[in-house]
Amino acid sequence: MRMSKVLSAILAVGMVFSMVSCSSNTDSSTNKANDTSTEANNDSNTIRIGVLSPLTGNSAQLGTQVVEIYNMMTDIINEEHPELSMAMAATAGIPSMNNAKIELVVADHKSDTTTAVSEAKRLITEQGVVAICGEFTSAQIKAVAVVTEQYKIPLLGSGSAVTLTDGSNNWDWFIRHGISDATYIKDTFDYMVYLNENYDADIQTVALVSEDGEFGANIYPLEEQMAEEYGFEIVENLKYSSGVTNLTSEVLKIKQADPDVILMASSVVSDALLFFSTCKEQQYTPNYVLGQRGAFIQSDFLEAMGDDVNYMCTSGSWASDINKAPIQELVELWATSEYNTTGVDLMDSHVKDAMLLQFLAMALDQAGTTEPEALREALLNPEYDMDTLLVEWEGIEFDDNGQNILSNGVITQWVDGEYKTVYPAKGASVEPVFPMPEWNY
Repeated sequence: MRMSKVLSAILAVGMVFSMVSCSSNTDSSTNKANDTSTEANNDSNTIRIGVLSPLTGNSAQLGTQVVEIYNMMTDIINEEHPELSMAMAATAGIPSMNNAKIELVVADHKSDTTTAVSEAKRLITEQGVVAICGEFTSAQIKAVAVVTEQYKIPLLGSGSAVTLTDGSNNWDWFIRHGISDATYIKDTFDYMVYLNENYDADIQTVALVSEDGEFGANIYPLEEQMAEEYGFEIVENLKYSSGVTNLTSEVLKIKQADPDVILMASSVVSDALLFFSTCKEQQYTPNYVLGQRGAFIQSDFLEAMGDDVNYMCTSGSWASDINKAPIQELVELWATSEYNTTGVDLMDSHVKDAMLLQFLAMALDQAGTTEPEALREALLNPEYDMDTLLVEWEGIEFDDNGQNILSNGVITQWVDGEYKTVYPAKGASVEPVFPMPEWNY
């Protein structure tokens, strides 16, 4: 059984837990797909969940890690673990559905939108999945959402573009539990104000560095808007082409502008690595760097940068040092799980996607069926005990566009090999360091 892969990990965390504070117009093909999905799951007493993730291509390392933690979460849900405080762990499978087991059907979207669309269709029409989740960019979510709207099954994703849930797409089946770019960026500017008011940082100027793809295009206009609202001067505003092989001119412009803070939106690890290696070549240590997730929360970027990552910050929705029992259980389980083949620490980039499986399992239990409308209703009107969730949010409440309006974020700073929460102050585990120490060239 796959569960044997986490048994030793569960025993290892036994001591940790006590230390933690305790529509009638659908076409026939659509109906057939949904009927086939429900029938297949009922017959086998398994519930098939589609997981789309990049297992090859630019983000293969992250995509593989996300699938690994999905597998670990599936084992936690499918077997009884009364010693764990996290939701869906104490019982086996989905209790309201005769303890039906979750079965993941994983597909590789190769970081390619066209592939993501074709694989989503295959998962629904051939594999009978009742919902789709996984590791997506916002652009891939927009494409896959067209498919899930057609077949009327839930799509859960953590892509952060504001346009996913601002009503411009008129989607009924995409649901975002996590926060949008607007909240991430507001957190970023609030943090700079916090540094000025509490640490005499005297931050006045910022430089924006953004990739020219969907990720950057969604972020920099919000940064421009908030810089004006908060009274920070933008001394440089650079857009670069993702996949570029030379960023010398861009780095020299930033160096000359000498901003107090660089705000960087880069989703591709190789781009971020190139930017900072070029900084070193030009003997330039940025005064302070605040990343907008993306590459900043991917293990291969952190490993490659080594000590130079020290004291860079990033916005995020989760941190491993949050003093909450289910979070600490998950951190310790992952650290010792055989599923964690690369031995990386659990990070925001993993949990923001893996938590979606927990939400799906709870919604299935609440609905008591895989019938799409009932499952969607349970997802949008959850009856959750917030103390059992893998996140520390104010709550879960959805607006008319499928956006959780009570999710909130954190700012973390990389300190000697791990991200530590520095903001908000009530959740901080360390004092922020400002400015960044000089690099060794």
